[in-house]
Amino acid sequence: MKSFYLSSASAQTMLLVALFLTLILSLFLLLAAYGRQRDKWKKYLHLSVFLFFLILLSVLADAFSPITEGLEYKMWLPLPMWLLWCITFAADFLMIWDIAGLWRLRRQSLSRDSIKQALDMLPSGICYFTPSGSVKLCNRQMDNLFRTIAQSDLQTLAELQDALSDCDACSGVIRLSWERQTYLFPDGKAWRYRQTEVKASDGALYTEAVFSDITELYNKNLELKAQIKRLNAISRELKWLSDNALILTREKEVLSAKTKLHDDMGAGLIAIRHILNNNQTEEAANAIELFRRAVSTIKYDNAYPRGHSEPDRFLHDAEAIGVKVNLSGELPEQEELRRVMILAMRECLTNSVRHAGATAIHITVEKKGDSVSMKITNDGRPPETEVVPKGGLHNLYRHIIACGGTMEIQSKPSFALTVVLTVIQEGTE
Repeated sequence: MKSFYLSSASAQTMLLVALFLTLILSLFLLLAAYGRQRDKWKKYLHLSVFLFFLILLSVLADAFSPITEGLEYKMWLPLPMWLLWCITFAADFLMIWDIAGLWRLRRQSLSRDSIKQALDMLPSGICYFTPSGSVKLCNRQMDNLFRTIAQSDLQTLAELQDALSDCDACSGVIRLSWERQTYLFPDGKAWRYRQTEVKASDGALYTEAVFSDITELYNKNLELKAQIKRLNAISRELKWLSDNALILTREKEVLSAKTKLHDDMGAGLIAIRHILNNNQTEEAANAIELFRRAVSTIKYDNAYPRGHSEPDRFLHDAEAIGVKVNLSGELPEQEELRRVMILAMRECLTNSVRHAGATAIHITVEKKGDSVSMKITNDGRPPETEVVPKGGLHNLYRHIIACGGTMEIQSKPSFALTVVLTVIQEGTE
């Protein structure tokens, strides 16, 4: 095959155009690979390929110049055409393969653009400031939030701090908490601001400013406050019902005792009448005792201590039904604790008379630290079986648990009820 110098003008032109395109491709590869190749020998290889094709194109183009037509010229590279085409095609193939590898490497590696795109995709607002306070890296969310607060673009850390300090006076952004750095934006979203310092690999300190979306947590907090408000209203209603239930229980117990004594008075009158009709004086003492107790009940009812304290009313009711109360210690001053303890005393009074036939109950109140305990016993018959809380005792247990206390029932060798309540200190919630 002929050499380049002996080939036709059209063949020389086609080869020169191919060499020129190969030179452009090598230049593009040299620029694209600059700063990306870790191996120095590849950098030198790309540079060598570019210089080789530049020199080759210059030598061949000099022979192809019109000025040399009809004149003798030196054959610097008397290479056959097929070899020049093989060199050109081989170089083009290798450079295209290398460019494809660089493209794949670019997609798999991180760059400045990929870091910025990743930050822009985050839902939080993030910005990094240099030690001098200027913006180093800022994502799209931070730009939008700052533009809402200050109606301008973020440039320095001082601008962000000033905008957060004066946010109540502009743009409708409301500061929810100064301590927690939480803000409510006009679109209804709540954001929390956090500012920290981070240290780079070169030792430089950067300021990291982050806005975190806490809208869901803020809405849950509002719902919780609304539920607490409703629960407080329900608690007040339950307390009112509990107080009324205590009054109704006390009145029911007094009415039951009065009914029983009324029956005793009737039985006493009938017995006295029977004794008088039959001249039986030996049974007169029992009948007179029944009659005396009934008259005493009527007397105490007329002298009921209206307007007195609840403990005084309890002692009066116990005396009215013929039960002696031995109270040792003082009841707590808190109204809620006093109410629960009186409720326990009344329940034990009723049960001791009804089930044990007691004539006296013993109440011991002791205060130890931040708690107060009350133990109630009676002189009646001990329970035949284990006492299981039900009815009045079950309701009493619910009241004690609601106050944060404990209740313990002892069945053997004698009945005893122990209640422990926590004293609420003044100034605490």
